[in-house]
Amino acid sequence: MFYTLTANPAVDMTTSCSALIPDENVRTPGASYSANGKGLDVSYALKKFGVDSVALGFFAGFTGRYIVEETMNMGCLCRPVWIDGITRINCYINDGEHEYGILNPGPALTRQSQEELYHILDTAGDLDCLVVSGSLPPKATPDFLSRVMDHAQERGAEVVLDLSSTKLRDLASKKPLLIKPNRHEMAEIYGIKIETDDDARRACALAHESGVQNILLTMGSRGSAYFSNGEDIWYAKREFNIKLVSSVCAGDCTLAAFLHRWFDDRDNVVEALKLALATGANVAESRGLGDFGHVDEYSKRITVRKLS
Repeated sequence: MFYTLTANPAVDMTTSCSALIPDENVRTPGASYSANGKGLDVSYALKKFGVDSVALGFFAGFTGRYIVEETMNMGCLCRPVWIDGITRINCYINDGEHEYGILNPGPALTRQSQEELYHILDTAGDLDCLVVSGSLPPKATPDFLSRVMDHAQERGAEVVLDLSSTKLRDLASKKPLLIKPNRHEMAEIYGIKIETDDDARRACALAHESGVQNILLTMGSRGSAYFSNGEDIWYAKREFNIKLVSSVCAGDCTLAAFLHRWFDDRDNVVEALKLALATGANVAESRGLGDFGHVDEYSKRITVRKLS
């Protein structure tokens, strides 16, 4: 069973407008509100592929209750840790030319709430893979992520990390099964700007040397990705354009799709990459996760090659 951990979930408000005008009110045609968080998005996307998972996280106040209720309504299992405060609300605005994100910090964690999460990991009877995604709330202890990995790995579970901070490099020595940085995060963490295949080779080599077993390196709006298992590297690219509506959930759904095809069949890299990029593209042209209605069609329009 997949478990996902979203330490700092959010209610995401997505809207659009003709232009942002300083010091003036801007009226929009409407807004959508969704229960979000990178790990939660992985659980939601897995469910769309018919795969059950358990969503873990810290939740607070009326927004936290909304996220837990929406998670259950989507058919996902959820084991929340309740904390004081109000789960954050993030806002994403598309003005037709640019996308803006306004992100809030979220409620503070206590050591007691962290210990409650460790207990859930210790007592989960079917923990095969834990996907840890997203930012940390204020007051999380410096060793929080390290201890999460310890508790999961002591149960024999594989750990997948999708973190944007340099903490990813610090956790690499614990040999996570897979990391999923985008090209900006890879540059920040390993100091290599990804522009060419050689850049990807060098960056992936550094990640493997630090302890990472597998790397799914996404290239964002370029519509491409690299995958490295330490022996070979594949490059996948979509051969079509999309109209961007929101990129908020696209990377998380890309990861979920890849795990869906690859976790139980580690040789199935090509099909996993095709499904991953097709899913990410379909989500990016939708509000929220969308309905995955074009995933099958888009999968046929992804090319994959193994680097020499």
